[in-house]
Amino acid sequence: MARGPTPRPELRARLREALTAGREEFRETVDRLAAEHGFGADGLGTDPVAFDPPAAVAPLDPPDRTPVWRAWTLARAPLGVVVAGAAYHDNPILYANRATRRLTGHSLAALCGENLRRLQGPGTDGATVDTLRNALRNWNGVTVELRNYRADGTPFTNRVTLVPSPGDDGTVRHWFGLQAAVPAD
Repeated sequence: MARGPTPRPELRARLREALTAGREEFRETVDRLAAEHGFGADGLGTDPVAFDPPAAVAPLDPPDRTPVWRAWTLARAPLGVVVAGAAYHDNPILYANRATRRLTGHSLAALCGENLRRLQGPGTDGATVDTLRNALRNWNGVTVELRNYRADGTPFTNRVTLVPSPGDDGTVRHWFGLQAAVPAD
């Protein structure tokens, strides 16, 4: 499977911050990152309230579409971007950008409504999965590297960052996931 250049670590850090920033700061940051890293930012001119999500997302999209809109805006980012629902619903995927779909070999339709644990397999380290599970349980962000498997069964090392997205009441309503394959040594 062809893979592009590994995104620079500062892109991951700046996207992580942007995803939880206010609407205007998000727009400005993503515009800057898109220009600096050579990717298009889809939908930035679109009002999140009027956002018309892709067909595969629409049935699962919650009334507050802002997290899905933010992930959709990053459709062409060189880093995988996923937005998932709340833990009490088993963190179903609401949207996965192109980089995630290329990385995993799964279509948007195959991913939506599923949990990303579907990428785990026999070589996935249980302790690393526990680290992810604890971060979700405690509403903490985390970055880990774990063995995942593409749709065709090919293993790869995936650097995953989870970013909590709280609602107005402070309860984590969504999770953003940033993903990139770690090059083999």
